[in-house]
Amino acid sequence: MPAIAARARVLARALLIPVLACCALAAEGAETAPPRLITVLTGDRSGVYYYAGGTICALVNAHRWSHGVRCIARQSGGSIENLQKLRRGDADFAIVQSDWQFHAVTGTAVFEGRGPDRSLRSVMALYPEPFSILARGTSGIARFSDLVGKRVSIGPAGSGGRATMETVMSEMGWTTADFAYLADLKATDLAKALCSGDIDAAVLVIAHPNLAVEDILSSCDIVLVPVDREITDSLVAKRPFFFRYAIPSGTYPGQTSNVDTFALSATLVTTAQTPPAAVRTLAEALVEGLPEFRARHPSFAELDTGQRLREGLTAPLHGAAQRFYEEAGLLPKGPTP
Repeated sequence: MPAIAARARVLARALLIPVLACCALAAEGAETAPPRLITVLTGDRSGVYYYAGGTICALVNAHRWSHGVRCIARQSGGSIENLQKLRRGDADFAIVQSDWQFHAVTGTAVFEGRGPDRSLRSVMALYPEPFSILARGTSGIARFSDLVGKRVSIGPAGSGGRATMETVMSEMGWTTADFAYLADLKATDLAKALCSGDIDAAVLVIAHPNLAVEDILSSCDIVLVPVDREITDSLVAKRPFFFRYAIPSGTYPGQTSNVDTFALSATLVTTAQTPPAAVRTLAEALVEGLPEFRARHPSFAELDTGQRLREGLTAPLHGAAQRFYEEAGLLPKGPTP
């Protein structure tokens, strides 16, 4: 009997070794398992959206082994495409212009056929995109309302800037007949067209400071033109995706005063289906890494923390983001959406 018991103990130990080895490998695998991958849709590779997305992902990835999330910024066609892909479940997060966020939530404009996107959720506003008017110094254009009767580029069809200008034209009761000519030039063609006198002014919705704008302003006698205060007040009162803004003096060489206008926000959005842990990780990375985010581009420093949780966010905050902001003391405690 003692011999049988001894053999049993040896057999048990032999069977236990593979089990322990398996457990050890499993534990090691848990520690070295690749983190969850999330995607952030941005815009054209040459634009600020793409750079902002890359900066956000860099903040997330800096601590990926502690929170288990890895982030990749993806190039895209911009706000409308991003919102469509989010709705289909083809991405986790996206950077979108605040007016298109509003139209997706309300099912208006290009989203009218699909109805309201009730799953869209806000995470944070990132930076302002002011409505900007560049005019030839000899054009007689001193303010926005002076554009009537002039030759104006309002941007290519389908661009965010053109859509914003069309909204403003509707507010003003203007039609194409109120202008001598409306052009659809790209930003890269504006300096030549303005300096040669082919057009009198151009409208852009763009973050500042901007190298393209600086190039245009330095090409010849071109100035930034303010928007009439009464127009701004009317637009902001009627449309929650606009807010008052002034391009600060000194933003560009020779700019000696603030230029009053209104702005939209570049906003970070997600959906109700995105896992709370991923949303919290990204929100936490942005809040804790805010000084680094602001330092990456001058435009990123323009919104304070309160504005980042308010301006242009027409979709409800994702519950995980709201809980984190409340815990961090950035928002008062309230019902979680």
